[in-house]
Parts: sequence; structure tokens; C-alpha cells
Amino acid sequence: MTTLILGIGNEWASDDGVGPEVVRRLQGRWQKEGREPDREVEFSILAQPDLSLLDRIAGYSDLIVVDAVVGGQPPGTIHRETWEPGMLVERGVQRASSHGFGVHELLEMAAVMGKLPPRVQLIGIEIASTEPGQGLSATVAQAVEGVMEELAEMVGAKGARAI
Repeated sequence: MTTLILGIGNEWASDDGVGPEVVRRLQGRWQKEGREPDREVEFSILAQPDLSLLDRIAGYSDLIVVDAVVGGQPPGTIHRETWEPGMLVERGVQRASSHGFGVHELLEMAAVMGKLPPRVQLIGIEIASTEPGQGLSATVAQAVEGVMEELAEMVGAKGARAI
């Protein structure tokens, strides 16, 4: 039973880099503390959702995706969701991303191709800006700690390795 924690985002577009920031900080903390896993956990970062996601997620028992979202809530708001096939259509969402494929479209493809892990959790952090530049806004940076704690609870808070 192996869980993949996948951070998605462009670190050169300010708050859009929150997914990779969460993954790097969580991985660094666990390595520094020498935590042992309750189950196997692997970390990965993807700058932009693309077709490489299909092979990247295949073979895991669990997938946790951490990504920036713009959903009309205050910056730093954390959204949690269990992904299910067809959920976008049910909500009337026609497109989840302005560039290429969005995470939801790729998860739909993975399901059709038999590459989707049995359990998929989505964690989205509302962002304030995608302006060019590195670093997170203060409100989004504050949310990172909360997401890290939540991820630690989800996977047993014990350890990880990068892939």
C-alpha cells in the first residue's frame, strides 16, 4: 500500500506554487525528524498538469493531490474533496484549467485508462495571486502549515521518500 502525495503548481507564478511548496516542506520536515512510515509514502512535484500525470500516478493505492485553486473563497482557505469520476460533469463544470489539461480532466482520463489509484483525495488552497515571481503571499503561506498537518494525519505522520 503506497501513497503518492503530488504537489502541482508553477513556482514562478507566486501562489500557484503552493502545491510544490507543501510537498517540499513536508518531505523536508519528515526527513529531518527521521519519521518512519505507517505505510509507504512517496512525494512528487509537477509544474503543470499534463499527460505525464497518467503514468506518474499509476500503480499507487492512494493519491493525494495538493494544488492551488480559485474558487471564490478568501485566500488561504483549504478545500478537501474525495475525487470521483464524473464529478465535474455533475457540477456543470466545463473546464477546470485555462492551460492544456486540468487535474480533473487528467484524472478522468486515468480512470478510463485503468491508471487511477483506487482512492484519490484533492486538497486545494485558495490563492491570492498568480503574478510572475517566486514566493507565496502571507495568507497562502499560513495555510501551508495546516495542510502539512492534515497530510501527516492522512498518511500516519511517519515518513516518506521522494520520487
